[in-house]
Amino acid sequence: MASQLAQAYEAAKQSPQQAVELYNSVLFADKADSVTMSDRETALLALAALYEQMQDASALTTLINSSQQFLVTISKAKSSKLIRTLVDRFNGISGALQVQISTCKGMLDWAKTENREYLRQALETRLVSLYLDSHLYTDALALISQLLSELKKLDDRMQLVEVHLLESRVYMALKNLPKSRAALTSARTAANSIYTPPPLQAQLDLQSGTLHSDEGDFKTAYSYFFETMEGLNVYANSKSVSESASAAASYEQQQLQAFAYMILCKIMTQQPDDITSLFATGKTAAKFRDRQTVVALQTVAKAQKQRSLADFEKALNEFRNELQSDELIRTHLSALYDTLMEQNLLRLIEPYSRVEITHIAKLIGLPIGVVENKLSQMILDKVLCGILDQGNGCLVVFPEPRHDSTYETTLDTIKSLSNVVESLYAKAATLYSRASYILKDKWDCVPNCQIPETAGTVVDYKWHHMSPTSVGYIAHNDYTRIIVVAFRGSADANDWVQDSEFSFDPWPAHVPGSMVHHGFLSAYRAVAPNVTSAISRLVAQHPTYKLVFTGHSLGGAESALCAVDMLSRYPQLKQRTYIYTYGMPRVGNDVWANMVEKMSVPAYRVVYESDLVPHIPFEWLGYMHFSQEVWIHGNRTVFCGKDHESQQCSGSVAIGDYNIPDHSQYSLANWRFTR
Repeated sequence: MASQLAQAYEAAKQSPQQAVELYNSVLFADKADSVTMSDRETALLALAALYEQMQDASALTTLINSSQQFLVTISKAKSSKLIRTLVDRFNGISGALQVQISTCKGMLDWAKTENREYLRQALETRLVSLYLDSHLYTDALALISQLLSELKKLDDRMQLVEVHLLESRVYMALKNLPKSRAALTSARTAANSIYTPPPLQAQLDLQSGTLHSDEGDFKTAYSYFFETMEGLNVYANSKSVSESASAAASYEQQQLQAFAYMILCKIMTQQPDDITSLFATGKTAAKFRDRQTVVALQTVAKAQKQRSLADFEKALNEFRNELQSDELIRTHLSALYDTLMEQNLLRLIEPYSRVEITHIAKLIGLPIGVVENKLSQMILDKVLCGILDQGNGCLVVFPEPRHDSTYETTLDTIKSLSNVVESLYAKAATLYSRASYILKDKWDCVPNCQIPETAGTVVDYKWHHMSPTSVGYIAHNDYTRIIVVAFRGSADANDWVQDSEFSFDPWPAHVPGSMVHHGFLSAYRAVAPNVTSAISRLVAQHPTYKLVFTGHSLGGAESALCAVDMLSRYPQLKQRTYIYTYGMPRVGNDVWANMVEKMSVPAYRVVYESDLVPHIPFEWLGYMHFSQEVWIHGNRTVFCGKDHESQQCSGSVAIGDYNIPDHSQYSLANWRFTR
């Protein structure tokens, strides 16, 4: 049979049809004939190459389907490699994309029937690529999702790299750059843990460069494109490696694409003079000198260097196929054309306050309609200040309006004043919270009662309920114009941690699903009637005063409950209410936390360093804090945003580092309420 294969090889040069018959006679010879498996394999591959050369997609499909009986007789690994090679032969046949998809699906069904999972996954990966080429993005993403789920379980990182890379390309085609970037990051992460063949690494680099180009980072993109071109040097030369001529041609096409993108990067970074030096980077670049795509981009670079819009448009028309077929080149040259047109128009318009559109069109060498549309766009984009007088066919240019920064300055001033007021209330709340531990009947405690921010405070109501324990006071200050409701915390943090019970009670009744800590609610309910009555009287007596609820530890929890109670009764108080708590434990569930936030009052939970108390009751019991946390950490005061419990603040402290001593340090903390 070796002689028959040799005859077929020679016949293929003169009479391909005769070669087909000879190869078929070897491939489908009877078992009685002395034909080895190696001879059949050689005939199969030679036939596929011959059909590719003859551009006969239907014959190639028939060959793949009829070879299934032979493929069953050889090892699974070898048959899988053969099938993938056969399917890839369609790449060299023009217009065979749909036939290739159909054939690939047929082989997928065969692989499932034969329980060849590795082959099935390889063919599905190839099918994703074909869907991408056919713009069937929904089908591609559905298949990608299924593949990723399977491959992650199998930890097949090589194929994970390929699938993530395809996912990145699909999302880029859909203009979803964040997801495309995330998929590429996943591909690179998987590639870093294995040996990645240079052709696959080149594809990763090419995709990275493309993404950086879309983001406008052309310098980084250039380096990736250079790596792509260099990485494929050996593989693009079919004499250097055991690759088929079609595979080598495919690698060379990728090199050409990368080199064209390198030229594009130089054009987009306003460095057209550097393009000539690119051809001196080695033999690879030199061999592309006369390729039409490269010639087209060189012509564009010359037009850009001369700032000639007419030459630019001439190049776009002359090399339409080369410059329009690649989406990346088309997109960036379109943006460059618009920029160049704007620059030319602004330069021509600059001497005039009123000029005919026909005159501008004549100077720039473009049709009147194109110039008029571009001027309209520039006016709408505020690149040009003026109007189009279409009745007279003129452009009227106005002087550039002077920017008035009064509005922005006023907003900044108001914001600064707001911060000053909040800082004042925060400092006062800290002092009033401290005073709740030592205050007796009058405002004469030392030193908190003599500080300027609290001097002159009048105590209006004070309570000390023994069981359940609730201690606090209500006061007002005519100088700072605030009403303070301060609750005292537990006398000993260790006792608080040991004695706390973490069961829930439904509260408030008008919010379905809201649950709060039974012990905290019991303590507040014991004093609520008198406390709310006293607050109501003071609020009525001082209708312009701010209402500040504050407390430390258990007192913080009670002050939050009291604030919600008052705001539920009197919603009109929202505009004048502030809540400041210190070392407050979790009070309720997520419904409670969301309800507090929806009240839209300034509420700040101050947490000192690694204080244990703010982290109990535990989240797994269903408890959650409301925002916003203010974390005192070292010499910094960190405002933790609108997250319920930000992992960037006290949530970042390891459980083993929580401690009770920090719970008593709030009175010593040196912090400022500034953003």
